[in-house]
Amino acid sequence: MDGKIHAVLGAGTGVAVAQTIGMEPVDTAILMSAGVIAGLVPDLDTAGKLANKISLSHKMIQGFVRTVGILAGAYAWFGLEGYAMYVGLALGIFLLVIAPKFSQKLMLLISGVAIIAAGVALTEVWVWLSGIYVAAAALVGHRSYTHSIAGLLFFAVIAFYINERFALEGLFWALVLGYASHLLADMRLVPGNKRGIKLFLPFSQKLI
Repeated sequence: MDGKIHAVLGAGTGVAVAQTIGMEPVDTAILMSAGVIAGLVPDLDTAGKLANKISLSHKMIQGFVRTVGILAGAYAWFGLEGYAMYVGLALGIFLLVIAPKFSQKLMLLISGVAIIAAGVALTEVWVWLSGIYVAAAALVGHRSYTHSIAGLLFFAVIAFYINERFALEGLFWALVLGYASHLLADMRLVPGNKRGIKLFLPFSQKLI
């Protein structure tokens, strides 16, 4: 399903939680925003717009690596001699060869590792747990673990620590229900959604 629809559904869950507990407009807006984010999180397992939001563009990295490779080769050819020249040329060629290997998945994985490191440095549990989620999302296929009950439960743990950190009533449920709205919207029970999700991974591969 389109990301805009997931965002709208997430926003709706946030507003519903806020209205249920009688939140003020500012807090309602916060819960709505939390619902939007949570409603988009499962699609971090794709090399799409959401992944681009939290990681460097793989095309940018590819261009940078190619440029360094060309410069290294040119410097070796024009500025070095003998063994050093061949080493420099080999390095330049190596960089040109590996440049296409820098995919969005790799950048997402690197971002996840960086978030983990930041969370550990800041001693913020929800941050390093989020980093684990991001890194894991880079390693799994689309509509697999991030679209399962296992993914929902792991995100619920993250939501618990976010709620502990910011202590806003309803925040936990806005996040969890926003995430759950994404899974429901991607199920086969929704008209026109033939693909479905493997809700009970790793215990079942059945599409729901």
